[in-house]
Parts: sequence; structure tokens; C-alpha cells
Amino acid sequence: MFLKLPRKVVSTARSAIQHHLEWVYRVTTQKPAIVLAFCCLFFLISCFSITRIEFEADIFKMFPHKGPLSLFVDTMKWTGSSGNAYFLLEGEKGKLTGEADVFATKLRELRVDGQPAFKTVKNRIFDAEEAKPFTDFIGYAVTHPQLFVPPADTEKFLQYLSQPKIDQSLQKAKTELATLASLKDLIAVDPLYLRDLILPRLKKASEALDLDTSSPFLMSRDGKVLIIIAEPARPVTDIVFARKLVAGINEARKGSPVSISCAGAHLSAVTDEEIMKKNVIEGVFLSLVIVLALFYASYRRFLPTLLIPVILCFGIVYAVAIGGLIYPTMSVISFAFASLIIGIGTDYSIHMYDRFHFERYSGRSTEEALRLTVVDTGHALFTAGTTTAFPFLALVVSDVRALAELGVLVGLGVISSLYATLFFLPPLLLFLDRKHPRMQYRPLPTFGFGRVWYMAYSRPKSAVAACLIVTACFFVSATEISFESELKNLQPKSSEAFQAQQKLEQHLSISPKEMIVAVEGENLAEITTKGGAVAALAERYKQQGELVAYSSLMNVINDENKQEEVIRRVKNWPVAGELKTELDRALQKEDFSLEHFSDYVNSIAGLPGAQVIPFSEGVQRLAASPFRGLVERHLAHTTDGYHLLTYLNYIGNEFHSDVFLRDLKAAVPGVRATSVDLVSQQLTESVKHSFVWAVLIGAVMVFFLLISHFSSLTGILCSLFPVSAGVIAMIGVMSLTGMSLNFMNVMVLVTILGMGSDYGLHVAHRVRNCPEDEFERRFIQSGRAVFLSGLTTIAGFGSLALTDYGAMASIGWATNIGVAATTIFTLVAVPAIIHFTFLKRSS
Repeated sequence: MFLKLPRKVVSTARSAIQHHLEWVYRVTTQKPAIVLAFCCLFFLISCFSITRIEFEADIFKMFPHKGPLSLFVDTMKWTGSSGNAYFLLEGEKGKLTGEADVFATKLRELRVDGQPAFKTVKNRIFDAEEAKPFTDFIGYAVTHPQLFVPPADTEKFLQYLSQPKIDQSLQKAKTELATLASLKDLIAVDPLYLRDLILPRLKKASEALDLDTSSPFLMSRDGKVLIIIAEPARPVTDIVFARKLVAGINEARKGSPVSISCAGAHLSAVTDEEIMKKNVIEGVFLSLVIVLALFYASYRRFLPTLLIPVILCFGIVYAVAIGGLIYPTMSVISFAFASLIIGIGTDYSIHMYDRFHFERYSGRSTEEALRLTVVDTGHALFTAGTTTAFPFLALVVSDVRALAELGVLVGLGVISSLYATLFFLPPLLLFLDRKHPRMQYRPLPTFGFGRVWYMAYSRPKSAVAACLIVTACFFVSATEISFESELKNLQPKSSEAFQAQQKLEQHLSISPKEMIVAVEGENLAEITTKGGAVAALAERYKQQGELVAYSSLMNVINDENKQEEVIRRVKNWPVAGELKTELDRALQKEDFSLEHFSDYVNSIAGLPGAQVIPFSEGVQRLAASPFRGLVERHLAHTTDGYHLLTYLNYIGNEFHSDVFLRDLKAAVPGVRATSVDLVSQQLTESVKHSFVWAVLIGAVMVFFLLISHFSSLTGILCSLFPVSAGVIAMIGVMSLTGMSLNFMNVMVLVTILGMGSDYGLHVAHRVRNCPEDEFERRFIQSGRAVFLSGLTTIAGFGSLALTDYGAMASIGWATNIGVAATTIFTLVAVPAIIHFTFLKRSS
């Protein structure tokens, strides 16, 4: 009962395919004009549909927004770093500072559509126009040490209020006022230089980059790079604005005596789009030329050769149009599928024309040859096309959108190209034969496949043994394959944005790696308590030598406990009650006006009676000062509540992140953490999960389609053994040559699973149900088609291997290795399998 149902399903499926292909043969040979008109109409509708698709340049939107990646993207939005443009000036140190001011002025004056191109442009640690906010903040900070002086520095603070130090500070103030009138306002609010205890702490905490603290500019410590940070007026999603902005930037930096490179989302969106388009166009053109050259060199037919670009164009347009209904926005990288379709889609033209030529050379009429081509070879092509398409389409289950998009587009492209071939090629062949009725079909090149057949068929044990030994060797090598999880290695290496980012990391990064810890809650008081616990844990790991540094708002503004400790130490200072008298005496001694400094003196004298100040007041004071960047980097307030960020800087494996995360969750439940390493781990797991499901779904579909095509296990074995050995060989060769699997080329395993099974299928389909003396002729015909299909596929994917886009190049190389290996295993192993099957059938 359980066997009858599958057999009935298989029989029904096989019969439905047969009737469908019979219908295709009738309509393409009897009503070609109607078929052509319908295809053209659908083509025009598809073109119109494509114009409504938006292209996505943000690589992070191609991956699932959850876990570490979600926080990674959120922090960029909260801190504004995701939209900033970074300009790196390189040259002689003396020229850098002057040119920084010139270029910063150009950026401030830059206009796009009549409006300022940037909201802010920062090339100095403090701008001159922020002198007043800076002075106001210093005046507040020095008179409220409980907020900004670390408890450990309280004794130093009190030393500044001792008699010798007061006299020394006022003498210094008097000297500086005589020589530097610009310091008048600053000395008026802090004549005792108490700011010297506060400013270093603030500067250190506000530095997201490793800057030279002695320079007023954003200069690297080695003095080789100066950075300018600008915030564009519009988001990167406005690609028209981004293009105009990049054009304006290029114009602004013309003629500069120093080298100016740029990094940032806007530049990446424009340049990556340009590089991608350039790579795709060049790749498509090169692939097409090679494919057409191979087809024409093999078959010497001009019009069928010219039909291939038409078929591929229709297939690609149909695929993009239908894919656009599923994904209204698509990643630019997904359009690499065009090169894939050129390689895969040409296979159908090769197999159909090769079979037609074979039958015509064998003496059959045009109509009979066409019918065998469409119905018999078409059946094999239908099975091959669906076994190729379904594993790709199975990628739609992936939560990695980059894989899902590419899978959908390639799967639809394969099916579209198959039907474009079925609808366009038969009418053309019929037209050519009717126009040239006396045309003679000459023998096609055998490429030495007669000898291949003889050696494999006459020595089947040796052929199978050789295949198994080679596969076993590659299997051992394949176990050493690594997984590339660095996203930046998948970007175009020649991109200016990529190179500038590399320089930024080399000259200005505090450490090679960084982890961000986020404490979140509905009120500020709640998260400051938890933030203090995170800072304490980070300090412990820093003392252990696992962290290079860490940055936290809790190290800038004291929480309630730290404030109470500072206040207690000030109250217990023996001479606290004599502060006013001592300050008045010292000011009079240096001829300062007591009236002018009365507020300052009263505030300092009142320190023993100071009270705890709300943390929020400290945040507000910082946000209104030139140190606002410190608040913007560490604290975000959204509709979801407050988000307090702590940055941990480390070098590499000396930081045991798994142990730290365990301690972190124990100390602060509900906390979130992210880093490039954590994001890579998340994406690796996500890709593995998606890959396993796609392979399982694809394998089930492929197996069902093969069962519905073949009546015996021989055909299934002929289809699955070469592709299995080919996949193992592909991974083995990649491992031997130092290549790695990554988020994108892992889909090649799905590609080979679907596409590679076609090669054995075509050979087994032809060399069956015929006398033994026909085996060799049919093997040569199908082997030639498989060989040419492999070459055209390599040509299609080969163009990807030559691109500068790491993700695309890895797909190209991996596929070329897998296709080449699968083709070789097909041509060597299938004849041997057929030999054993024939002996068993004969006996």
C-alpha cells in the first residue's frame, strides 16, 4: 500500500511532464508567432515591473536583525556613526593641519540641491566657537567635584586647595593673563586650575579614536594621519543625494597638496554600487563572449548562437521581475546572478541543439528530430532544470536575506531560461531547415570522448576504483576546510572606502578589536546602577591584562555611591572650614578683585556642605558642552528607553570573551553585548542553519525528481555519485589551496547539488533503453553536451572569480572547481556504472 502511492505519484508526475512537453512541441512548431507575441508581451510587463525595484546598498540589511547583529546596527544608529563620513588626510605633518582647516571649510560650504551637504564638520577637538560652552562647563565642573572627580583623586583635588598650591596657581593665572588674553574667561571661572584633574579624564573617555592628545586637531599619535568627521545632511538611503555628495567631495579635494581619502556609508553605497555594476557588466560581457565563442566553435551555426543572448536576456528579466514581487528591495550583490544564469542557462541551448544536430545527422526529418529534442531531451532538461532550481529556491527559508535573494533569483532564472529555450529554439531550428532544405549536417567534434568511453567502459573496476581513491584523498583534505567569518574580507579590496577604513584601523584605532556592552532600561537611575557593575567587571578584566582599555560614562560622571565618598573626604579635610579665608587672602595678595571671584570663592568654600547631585544633571551638563560627543557615544534615549553603552578594547585571543559574557550575565542580567567576532559567530550559525535546511529540502526535491525521471536506481546513481564526489573534491581543493568557505560561497554547495546532478542525468538519460552497440555514440553526444555545458558554466562563474568583490570572487572560484570536478567524475564514472548495470541486466 505504501509502495503503490509513491509509484502512482511518480507515474502521474512523469506523465504530466510528458504531456506538457508534447504541448510545448505543438505550440512552438504550429503557432510560433503567437508564442513569440505572448513572450514579448510578458517581457515588456517584466521590464516595467523591474523599474519599481529599489536597490539596497546596506550590507547589514542582508542579514537577520537579532542577537549581536541587532545591537551592532542599533549602536551605529544611536551614536550616529553609521551615517558619518570620515576623511583621512595623509602627508607631511606641517601641511596636514593647515590643509585640514581649508578642506573642512570646503566641506562646510559644500551644497547639494542648494542646501548644506553636511550638518556638522569636525576637524578639531574643540572648535573656537565653542569657547563659551567650554568655559561654562568648566565653571560648573570644578565647583561640583562630587560629580566629575574620581574618589581616588579626591586627595589631589584637596591639595589644589592647600595654601602653597593656591598661591602657585594664582601666580600662574596672573602670568597667563598678561601673555594670553584669550584665557581670561577660563581663568575667571577656574583660577586654581582644578580643571587639570577633570579634563584628562573627559578627553580620554571621549576618544573613540587613538588621537594625539597634545594636538588640537584629530591627529593620530604617529602624526601620519589627520581625520575629519562630518555628518551628511541626509541618510544613506537617499542614493541620489549620496551620488551628488560624493561628486561634491571629489570636487572639493581636487588640487589638495595632501592625500585625502574617504570612508563612510555614503561613499560605500556609491562606490560599491559602481564597482558592483562594473564587475557585473564586465563579467556578463566576458562570460557571454566566451559562451558564444564556445557554442559557435562547436556547432558552426550563426543564428542559434545569436539566439542565446536573447534567451538569457528573457530569462534574467523574467527572474528579476518575479523576484521583485517577493523582494521589493534587493541587494546589489544579488545581481551577480546574471553571470550565473549565463553559465547555467546556456546549458539548455547546448543540449537541445546537440540532440537536434545528432538526430538530423542520423537521418531523421526536421519534425521528427525536433520532436525527439523537445519531448525526449526536453524531459531530461526539465528534470535537470528543476533539480538545479529547487535547491536554489530552497534557500528562501534562509534568514540570511543575501542568500535568500540570490537563491530566488537564480532559481527563477534557471526556470525562465529553460522555458525561453523551449519556446524560442524549436521555431528557429524549424525556420532554418525550411529556409535551407538542402543543408547538410556534418559530424560534430567528439573531443576524444570515444576513447574515454572505451577506457571507462572496458575497465569499469579501474575507473570506479580511481574515482573512489581520488574522492577519499580529497575527503581527507576537505576535513581541514576553514570558515571565513570576517565580513570586511568579502568587500571589494580596491574600494576607496575599504582602503580608508583599513588606514583608520591601522593609525587611529585604540585596539584591533572592540566589544560593546549595552545596559537598557526605562529610567536613567536604573541603568546607571547596572552600568556601574559593567564598569567594575571591565576594570577587573583590564587589571588581569585581557583588556587594553575600556570606556564608560560611569568613569566620567560619578554615581551616587562615588559622590558620597568624595563628599565624605572633603568634609573630613581638616582645613575645609578655612577655605574662604584662605582664598580671599591669596586673591588679594595677587591683586585679583574679590568681587569678580566672589561666586567662585563661595562655591569652593561651600564644598564641605555639598550634596549628592542627580546623575541626569551631569549628563545634561556634558551634553551642553563641547564634550557632548561623550554622551552621544555612551548614552542613547529612544522610544524604547535608555541605552548605556560601554566599550571594551582588546587585541585578540588573550580576551576570553565567552568567560566574560558568562560573568557579565551573572552580574547584570538582561545585558546585551556585540562585537565583530560575536556578529561573525551569529552569522556563521545562521548560515549553517540555513544551509542545512536548504540542502535537506533541495536534496529531497532532487531525489524525488530523479525517481520520477528514472525507472531504476542506475540513473539515480549516475546522477548522484558524480555530484557527491564533485562536492567533496571542491571542498578538498579549496582547503589545499588555502581558500575558505564563507557566508556567500557556502551556497555553491547547493549550486553543485542541483546543477551537478544534471550531468550524470543527461548521460544516463541518453545511454539507456538501447542496444549496447549504440552506447558509445550516445555517450559521445551526451558527453559532448555535458562537457560544453561545464565549460560554459565555468565561463559564467569564472567572470565572478575575477571580480574584486571578495564575496563574488569566492563564489566564482568555488563553483568552477566544483563544476570541473563533477564533469570529470561524470565522464569517467558513469560509463563504468552503465557497464555494471548492463552486465547485470544481461545476466
